[in-house]
Amino acid sequence: MNKVNKLPQSNSNKIELKKINALVNKYLCNFITKKYFSPFYDKDGNEISQNEYSKGCGITSSTLSKIKEIDGYNIPLTTVYSICRFENCSLQDFFSEFEKEYGTNIRP
Repeated sequence: MNKVNKLPQSNSNKIELKKINALVNKYLCNFITKKYFSPFYDKDGNEISQNEYSKGCGITSSTLSKIKEIDGYNIPLTTVYSICRFENCSLQDFFSEFEKEYGTNIRP
């Protein structure tokens, strides 16, 4: 059996990683809000309510509200996928656009 060697992480590294992760989540939520939630549209391009959008992509309205918060939240990939599926956008295209806007080396 192969053992995976883990490098010890100092508390300062863990704190820095938490800050970076929080910032990535914030940027992801802000990007989604700007791209898809301002305002909400259905698949035919008609403006709809948050509740209608919620039903269309299978995400609760309260989750959409969390995404819209200025600081975002710890958004699961499944939530990003559900929004992309509803918007008919591949994850590859979504993250490619995200990287163009925010880069690949996000730091606080």
